[in-house]
Amino acid sequence: MALNREDVREVADGLEVVIRTSKTDKDSTGETIAIPRGSHPLTDPVAAWRDWLHVLDQAGDATPRLLRRVNRHGTIGPSLGADAVNVIVRDLAVRAGVPSADTITAHSLRAGGATVASAAGVPVAIIAKHGRWAPTSPVVLRYIRAVDRWRDNAMRNVGL
Repeated sequence: MALNREDVREVADGLEVVIRTSKTDKDSTGETIAIPRGSHPLTDPVAAWRDWLHVLDQAGDATPRLLRRVNRHGTIGPSLGADAVNVIVRDLAVRAGVPSADTITAHSLRAGGATVASAAGVPVAIIAKHGRWAPTSPVVLRYIRAVDRWRDNAMRNVGL
């Protein structure tokens, strides 16, 4: 995904991110996704956005691309390559000691987002819209993982 500075805008409720094209948007009509503020400073998307802009500005970087390489010395490089986000996510998972980290990809973040939203009680239609799945697509259901087979059980609380 090629995001530029002008594709992200801070608003009162969080961030608005313009996705200009994707594999499900072959005509490149684009869509604006709302990303709400976080409740924890370390995971707040708005704080992360501001921090990244600060890093880019401090480096005197005027290029529009947002997804950029940063070397071990903190030097900002060119745009990330096609598989770079997968490599970064996998490396972080390995360093964090996540089980089966070698199988994790950036796509795992998509499943994780759908799963935690579902666990929080967000309706599937809302999850599908945010994840840019078609509203009636069964694909979103494949992304939602059962976290706890006892708590997330279809027969729980049905009065058996």
